[in-house]
Amino acid sequence: MERLRNPREFSFVYKKGTPCFGRYVVVSALPNGKTASRVGFAVSKKLGTAVTRNKVRRRLKAIVQELTNQFSPGYDVVIGAKRSAVGASFADLKGDLRCTLKRSGLLEGAAGSAGSGEEHA
Repeated sequence: MERLRNPREFSFVYKKGTPCFGRYVVVSALPNGKTASRVGFAVSKKLGTAVTRNKVRRRLKAIVQELTNQFSPGYDVVIGAKRSAVGASFADLKGDLRCTLKRSGLLEGAAGSAGSGEEHA
């Protein structure tokens, strides 16, 4: 999986993409017509100090790294952290991100979803 790095790419995904809102994250996705998906992370200064922002960003990156094999190919994705993400535990953040990615159609067959209770309602 590749990364979005250019600010123009982020802006394009925000303008043309479809947002999906979770409790702790906002996922904006846009089909890119390529064989690989690209992911970018947006953590605003409103969340707190650099230490806090980097902690949230590292957690989001680790979660996406775990879900890499389930990602649908051909999308540009921007994952933005909400203010509530600062106080969330890693498990809560992971569950919310997984659920939000599923709702946005970015996760293929979730074979490794043991322990996440989203499917049972």
